Amino acid sequence: MGRVWWAVVLIWLGFAAGARAGVLELEKAYQLALARNPLLAAARSEVEAAQHGVAEAKGAFLPRVDLRLVYARTDSPVQVFSYKLAQENFKAEDFLLPNLNHPEDYTNWQTQVVVTQPIFNQGREILGYRRARIALSQARNYLAAITQRVLFDTERAYLELLLARERVRVMEEAVRTAEENLRVVRSRFQAGRALKSDLLEAQVFLSRQKKDLAAARHQARVAETRLDLVLGVPLTTHWKLAPVSGLPRVREGLALWRCAALARRPDLKVEEHRVKLAALRVKEARWRFLPSLNLRGIYEKNAEDPLSGGADGDAYTIMAQLDFNIFKGFRDKARLSRARAEYLSARERYRQYRREVEQQVEEAYSRYLTAQKEYEVTERAVAQAEEGLRIIRQRYEAGLALLVELQDAETALKRARLMRLEALYGWRLAESGLRFAAGIMGRERISPAEACHEKP
Repeated sequence: MGRVWWAVVLIWLGFAAGARAGVLELEKAYQLALARNPLLAAARSEVEAAQHGVAEAKGAFLPRVDLRLVYARTDSPVQVFSYKLAQENFKAEDFLLPNLNHPEDYTNWQTQVVVTQPIFNQGREILGYRRARIALSQARNYLAAITQRVLFDTERAYLELLLARERVRVMEEAVRTAEENLRVVRSRFQAGRALKSDLLEAQVFLSRQKKDLAAARHQARVAETRLDLVLGVPLTTHWKLAPVSGLPRVREGLALWRCAALARRPDLKVEEHRVKLAALRVKEARWRFLPSLNLRGIYEKNAEDPLSGGADGDAYTIMAQLDFNIFKGFRDKARLSRARAEYLSARERYRQYRREVEQQVEEAYSRYLTAQKEYEVTERAVAQAEEGLRIIRQRYEAGLALLVELQDAETALKRARLMRLEALYGWRLAESGLRFAAGIMGRERISPAEACHEKP
């Protein structure tokens, strides 16, 4: 046991070291999340439980076999009479009235094998099987919904960590620029070409940049723990991420995205299965008014003493049993009314959820278009800020601009670059959010047109 434990520890340490040293790509992050995320493991267990539920429901159609053992010792006239008959041990003297009315204590060992074959029990077998099949399909769709959620959360955490580290890089560049400005101002102050207030202002400006850098590093560490959380790895794992290349492109119109969502969203299918289960409960309540029919076969052996010998006898019984309830206090009627009300409730909830899905797609589509425009605007803003800083720096070096103007220009460029980064990753995340809202978030990318026309 100790060797196994140390082997597991060494394997885990090797994995952790490899995670720190290697480069984590988005596809690899998908694989880790699908393999290690606890929510997915729980959903898979629910699917397995539902599969066993189907097997259990199938078992209701098969015959039931019971073995029954009964030991009895009595002086009851009726029981003694029946036991002697069952043991095939009834004699002529047993008809004497004293023996009939006051028998001696008598022992019976009864062994029964009972086989019951259900034929129709108010539809419990067939409806139970249908319910189990629906529950299995529901569990599979729930697993698909969790899978898409985990993939989306993985991509979001991955992009947020990339963005957070880009913020750190921008802030580090801003700190280096502020340090260079401080060096220039100090040199000019020592040469008598700058005021002390300029030197103090440059020092304060550098302190603000360092403060922003510390905050950016904290946000990057928090983003890394979020990625660790969704990947299902220890929260102390450090990653070297591969950049995501290219720009997102969405060419399909809103109608196709809405159609794909209504056809592919697994959580919508889960709600649809709830309506089916509610309809099944209505049928189950209606069938409670029908009779039950079962076949039963019994083989029994009765013995006075099966160990030391004595009288014994065997017999069999075959019967068909029909049960028809006449009155049960209006419980069946109330059950049917309740099932109908629950079905109407489930149906209306499903209708509302469809509308919510359509609204989510429209919101995600609008967010994507907005994010695309924001990125285009920030691209121009960065170019303008770079040109403005170049002009202000030349004017400051020529003594035609104040230090505060130079610092304002540097701050404007830093903000513009951060806005561009946020807009870029916001654009990518908006595309992922649109695919997630349409129910086509997966490692294999399919278009909404393919999803819309895919056969269920």
